[in-house]
Amino acid sequence: MLGKASESCDVYSFGILLLELASGKKPIEKVNVTQKRTIVDWALPIACEGKFNELVDPKLNGKYVEDELKRVILVALLCAHTQPERRPTMLEVLELLKGESKEKIAKLENDELFKNPIPADKKESSTGTAEETSDAIVEEKRVKDELKVETEPAIEAEIT
Repeated sequence: MLGKASESCDVYSFGILLLELASGKKPIEKVNVTQKRTIVDWALPIACEGKFNELVDPKLNGKYVEDELKRVILVALLCAHTQPERRPTMLEVLELLKGESKEKIAKLENDELFKNPIPADKKESSTGTAEETSDAIVEEKRVKDELKVETEPAIEAEIT
């Protein structure tokens, strides 16, 4: 499936985008010289502990509705689930983000993904495999490489 677009891949990417928006963090950060950590690896243990306020972008200065923030983070993490078949459809994402169904929100909060958390400070960081996690990233790199190859001869022709 590498390099191919899919709905599951789109849902994953949307989840990462939601986490970026809520937290103000980049999707992958360097922990130290040899280790990288994905935004999901950082956020999931904190969310499992129910410490949603620790995930918020400090630039929001406390100006957000806590229930809405919690819902956005839970939906984002569900979208970024490691098992693509467990990810919601975009229609389900929309329904969850609207928050109109208390039953669906309760079901989301009780999803097994958010049970038995590993504390963020005890969790080992990823070792750079985040790029492999998302087919979207691989596809984006491939397209950029193809565009680079296609445009280089045209640029050379204009110069000469």
